[in-house]
Amino acid sequence: MAWKSIIEGLELEDVRGDRRGAESVEKYTVSKQAVYFEGKYLPLSQIRSLCIHPSVYRPQSCCGRGVPVFKIKIEYGAEKPLLLMVEREKNANRMVERLCAGNPSIQVEEYVDPHTGEKPSHLHAGIM
Repeated sequence: MAWKSIIEGLELEDVRGDRRGAESVEKYTVSKQAVYFEGKYLPLSQIRSLCIHPSVYRPQSCCGRGVPVFKIKIEYGAEKPLLLMVEREKNANRMVERLCAGNPSIQVEEYVDPHTGEKPSHLHAGIM
């Protein structure tokens, strides 16, 4: 598979070598230099900040309760942030730990509920 950087002109020199030591977190792969998803990757050096927030996934826009998930919002200087969705909170926390290990200057922002102005009590306090 030919992996493509989501930032034109910022390609890794050895994608294959970088992916050898990578860790899978649900449907994503995080290495020392990048996060890989859907045939693309984002170099960790470009990530400015990130935030985990609880959400709901509704497959094919069906009505009903939906599947509870955690979204990781990654700001990297583009107009729109990158949103990665994981099912388990422990995997969301592990993803954040791996991203920050590859780029210690990433600012981890605390999620605040837009309706209540408070942090949801069920989110892991260690990462947030």
